[in-house]
Amino acid sequence: MSRKGNPKSIKIPDIEGFRNLKNAKRFAIDIGGTLTKIAYYSTVSQRIVNYEAEESGGDEDKFDTLEGSRLHFVKFETKYIASCLDFVRQNLVASRELMTGKKIKATGGGAYRYADLLHEKLGLSVDKEDEMACLIKGCNFLLKNISDEAFIYHRHGDPEYEFQLADPNIFPYLLVNIGSGVSIMKVESEDKYERIGGTATGGGTFWGLGSLLTKAKGFDELLELAEKGDHRHADMLVRDIYGGDYQTLGLPGDLIASSFGKVCPKRGNEVQCSEEDVARSLLFTISNDIGQIACLYAMMHKLNKIYFGGYFLRNHPLSMHTISFSINFWSRGSVQSRFLRHEGYLGAIGAFLKGAEEWGALMFQMRTNTHGWRTMQAAQDCRHRPRWCWRMEYLWISWSWIVGSLRFYSALCWPIQPIMFQTLLT
Repeated sequence: MSRKGNPKSIKIPDIEGFRNLKNAKRFAIDIGGTLTKIAYYSTVSQRIVNYEAEESGGDEDKFDTLEGSRLHFVKFETKYIASCLDFVRQNLVASRELMTGKKIKATGGGAYRYADLLHEKLGLSVDKEDEMACLIKGCNFLLKNISDEAFIYHRHGDPEYEFQLADPNIFPYLLVNIGSGVSIMKVESEDKYERIGGTATGGGTFWGLGSLLTKAKGFDELLELAEKGDHRHADMLVRDIYGGDYQTLGLPGDLIASSFGKVCPKRGNEVQCSEEDVARSLLFTISNDIGQIACLYAMMHKLNKIYFGGYFLRNHPLSMHTISFSINFWSRGSVQSRFLRHEGYLGAIGAFLKGAEEWGALMFQMRTNTHGWRTMQAAQDCRHRPRWCWRMEYLWISWSWIVGSLRFYSALCWPIQPIMFQTLLT
């Protein structure tokens, strides 16, 4: 993930999402400071049982064919954008339908920084879309149309994931987008929203400091370290100062009083702190800070719902739990944190929808099947593996004044064989 590879030597995993790449019709791109996300759709056919024909016992076809499309999502590190755009050109832009429009919707800071590179590599003109507008458009669309997209996370709860039904009455809410940095937006309607704050302490901070403090070679590896660590070896707790709870102020003994407070060298005491402990303490430092800032903005603007987007969380249980705990603690239960399954692709979805409005082909109506967790196995040929990481996700869309269902897949390319990856499949 940290080293550059040659796209021409990549052997794409034999999964449906990668195969459909060559059938893509339209796409949009969101270029962030750390990660680049692409949303594209491709047409597919699905066979559905015709129960009436089956019951009649005749010779007629017992299956109906439903023509539909999937909306796919891909992400890669922005530092590899030149190589990845070469790969996209070979597999995406070859589509005649794509070339007909001869333009691409782009958002994020990189839409401006890499506009010339996009035109040079893809041969398409670049329509730059406002980043905040795309984030909110993508979020509104998912919340209004996709059941089980948003959820409340209860660590070790039963159920652990409390999913939210699609609801047209979503306003007002606070959207906290955690990318390299953090933007906080107050959303009152489709057209009324504003950025009310943010912080420079975000996903880039976690990744950057984690790279300095540990031997982790990537973001996901850093999260794995954090999952195994014990922050109490690095953080100073309230009980380390008071010997227990600070009852006068209502502070429990296990509350963090000083992040990395125990790492300070003391005379006669050696610091016993592993890389795993450091990673966990760092994750708590960043997550608690974001949670508290988001909570204060929500209370200041009298909002009781906060949705989190961006690729920092990655639906990681420990990160979601830390932010949920922080918001619940500081708001005393008056503000609720909610997370999104397609959290990292809000901008790409928003840019795609803006293009769809111009193409005049998309009027989305969605329905979602029963959700469930699945574990899948993917074998990877290490001799031709990509050294940058692709992550694929899909949104199934049916296109006859459009009714469909949602699917979500993930695949990570690592230098091991075979690899296991967990998927949220609907």
